[in-house]
Amino acid sequence: MLNWGVIGPGGIAHVFCNGMRFTDTGQILAVGSRTESRAEDFAQNFDIPRHYGTYEALLADDDIDAVYVATIHPHHAEWMIKAAEANKHVLVEKPLSINHATAVTMVEAARKNDVFLMEAFMYRCHPQIQKMVELIQDGEIGEVRFIRSSFGFQAGFNPDSRLFNREMGGGGILDVGCYTASFARKVAGAAANKPFLNPISVKANGKVGPTGVDHIAAATLKFENEIVAEIATTVECNIGSRATVYGSGGTIDIPQPWLPSSPCRGTRSPLPLDTPFPPSKIILNSSQRGETTEITVEVDRDLFTYEADMVANHIADRQAPAMSWDDTLGNMHLLDAWREEIGMAV
Repeated sequence: MLNWGVIGPGGIAHVFCNGMRFTDTGQILAVGSRTESRAEDFAQNFDIPRHYGTYEALLADDDIDAVYVATIHPHHAEWMIKAAEANKHVLVEKPLSINHATAVTMVEAARKNDVFLMEAFMYRCHPQIQKMVELIQDGEIGEVRFIRSSFGFQAGFNPDSRLFNREMGGGGILDVGCYTASFARKVAGAAANKPFLNPISVKANGKVGPTGVDHIAAATLKFENEIVAEIATTVECNIGSRATVYGSGGTIDIPQPWLPSSPCRGTRSPLPLDTPFPPSKIILNSSQRGETTEITVEVDRDLFTYEADMVANHIADRQAPAMSWDDTLGNMHLLDAWREEIGMAV
């Protein structure tokens, strides 16, 4: 049983703590906030035994084994490194940091202090992604040729909000575009029987707003195995969430690529322990067989429970197969290139 501490009791921390209600690999022991009252309210909501009015106090708790860093992007590096120096294993919300160079220092901190580190791409921990890889590697759609993935929504422009504040890591690419980048790299790797591939070419265009962050961004990627990918993100209009893999003999369509089987997402109140978890769906269109099949991926826990279990099951390895250090650094390098291509400072 891992004893977890949560740094930053924001919206995503509520989701993670809900997910922890459905696991037997760990428990939330403590929550830390910059204000005592906020930490206390969060702890009472989820029946968490301990709460701290500073992050430093949480890290000083010797009973905590692992820390979930759920702060905004620019603060990830500071608290991940301090957690590693306190000999805590660390799960850090995506993106790991605001750029590749900072991410490298975080990985080195984990290596130096011999602790676990994973970037919290929860969708990578779900059985849906493993099923997709299986379909690709079994040749169900022939050879992979093209990948398309999108994640975008409409947020009213507010220069003071996190989404539109450059100093707070705003913009669509860092907020949700990182999912589309990681998906394309995962699929290209699966086609080559590897955990991931990094693109050899990145071409992009987009709209950068008055506060210096991307409102709309799209990129075309090319991989060494000749696969081409198109990825897109927005915070200015709703383009939805979809991921499709096109092969020489059919397609794989994933209607809910980022948030499958997650009743925990979107609620701040503790879910009942008898909450049902809906299966996810993959649509396989085989031109080779001339048929379309809806594949049901059964699950027995929440998406964020799978993420917590991924950490617990790979603590001894210091990395997890869902998102290894090299995988994270490759994705951060791509996000840097994407932003530079559309004229953003990195």
